[in-house]
Amino acid sequence: MFLALKEILFNKKRFSLIIFLVVLISYLVYFLTSLAYGLASSYTNGMNKTEAKYILLDNDSNDNVMMSILTSDNFSEVTSTKKAKLGIFPGVASKANKESKLDVYLFGIDDFDFFLPKENIQIISGNEVIVDTKFEEEGYKIGDEIVLSGSDIKLTIKGFVNKATYQTAPIIYLSLDTWNNYRYGVNKEIYNMIVIKDTPVINEGSNLKVYKNSEYYQTLPGYSAQVLTFSMMIIFLILIASFVLGVFIYVLTIQKTSIFGVMKAQGIANSYISRSVVAQTLIITILGTVIGFILTFISGVFLGGKIPFAANPLFYGVISLVFYLFALVSSLFSVNAVVKIDALKAIGEV
Repeated sequence: MFLALKEILFNKKRFSLIIFLVVLISYLVYFLTSLAYGLASSYTNGMNKTEAKYILLDNDSNDNVMMSILTSDNFSEVTSTKKAKLGIFPGVASKANKESKLDVYLFGIDDFDFFLPKENIQIISGNEVIVDTKFEEEGYKIGDEIVLSGSDIKLTIKGFVNKATYQTAPIIYLSLDTWNNYRYGVNKEIYNMIVIKDTPVINEGSNLKVYKNSEYYQTLPGYSAQVLTFSMMIIFLILIASFVLGVFIYVLTIQKTSIFGVMKAQGIANSYISRSVVAQTLIITILGTVIGFILTFISGVFLGGKIPFAANPLFYGVISLVFYLFALVSSLFSVNAVVKIDALKAIGEV
């Protein structure tokens, strides 16, 4: 460690460039991870706010919630201590003057305690709605009226909910009756899914299909593709960063062959020199990733409200450990080069 630090401090410019490279790559990886997690969360935040562990759709809907049409008869086919009805439908919301239009998802629900258990918002009635804070960012206030495209129904905002999104669009929570009036033009009990808190018991012969909440996310259009795409990008970036760092350290090691030869001639053991090379690699990687993480945190502060940016300490920790592991493995090539150095040949005696 002492030798590693002394060399880094002695060759500040050379090692600063290497650390700068690690900073850029680690910052890119952390930032992409935050974007990927934020984007994935914006697909699922709305459902994660429920107490639902299981979701039931019409088996003929082919995993498409919009094609799942359920009635009160379907609801009675399910036995559960805690169950609720949910209707989902896309729409365009605007103020009464038709300004500030937003693409939204309408969640028609019959049990607000089930869907917003942590928000401590009073149950709404009639045309009152609870909306995502995206509306607040657009200048909406409690008491403002919202107009839905293709309808004369006017909705009154009663409260705001943070991070209430579905497939990246903000959610409007409204009563199931009002939802039916908007979608079908009549007051009848039709909805898309049944959400269950405990393990459901379904009557034999029922045409309902059961999903775990986490399994349901995989059916959302684009969700699996975007998660896989970002995951592959992050993995390859880590591999490339580790390879580049390993090449830099290996080149530096080869350039110091004569120095290591003199050290060996003086009786310094291979193990000591090898530990120094490994320590040097880890110091560079740790410094680079820490600075990269700080830059990511700063970016999140300034860009968090403008892009789907979300922090996940677990992901950061795993990525950092993978960085260090691959950097350690790459340093072993340099260690192998150190072990093979012949002291006499290195100092030019033979």
